[in-house]
Amino acid sequence: MMFRIARSRDGGSITHYDLYKVDIKKGMTVLDALFQIQDRMDPSLSFRYSCRGAVCGSCSMLINKEPRLACRTQIADVKNNDMKLKPFSTISNTPAGWNSDVEILIEPLPNMPILKDLVVDMAKFYDSLESMKLWSETEDGDTPRPQSPDERKKIERYVNCILCALCYGSCPVNAEKEEYVGPAALAKAWRFHEDSRSPDPERYVKSATTPQGAVLCDLIMNCVKACPKGVAPGGAIRKIKDL
Repeated sequence: MMFRIARSRDGGSITHYDLYKVDIKKGMTVLDALFQIQDRMDPSLSFRYSCRGAVCGSCSMLINKEPRLACRTQIADVKNNDMKLKPFSTISNTPAGWNSDVEILIEPLPNMPILKDLVVDMAKFYDSLESMKLWSETEDGDTPRPQSPDERKKIERYVNCILCALCYGSCPVNAEKEEYVGPAALAKAWRFHEDSRSPDPERYVKSATTPQGAVLCDLIMNCVKACPKGVAPGGAIRKIKDL
């Protein structure tokens, strides 16, 4: 199997694509293939990874023009995968020479600056979470804040977010408007708004309804299709917009 991989000498943008022939074995993932390339053919190839189990969200990238986790994407399934995303420039423009019948195309996650090869700068993605103060404030004392199973169920889906930024990379609004905080931040704001233990739930909605927030979302729902954990950020954003 041939892999066509985006490369960048000094970061900033893709400068060229390199081709590698990978020896495929049953059950191999795209991340396994990248390890093989790095170990046997090109130690200069740069990419992120950590848990290798679809928990940390580190190995987010564009695989055959779809934002996916490399550790979760089976090579045998790549050609049959179809998220049915609404296209925008980064995921619709294909590099010259790519033959999708015999090659798997690997590129960095869209909507973020490229640092090197498949490694992107996620500072803005994380900055949105921090600027919106998307965490629960502690309270004095040691009194527990219990939560019933039904109350937990209301936020279960949103708690599953692993901050992989696949929703951010799949979003046409993020591609066009740098100020947009993105789907993950808005879904997390709704998660804390709905959490029965939040002492001030309205502050999360307030942070989500700024000019950089939910008002910019066009409810295209690419984020829902791309999320590997079923968080469905678009549904949370819809609820914020309906308030």
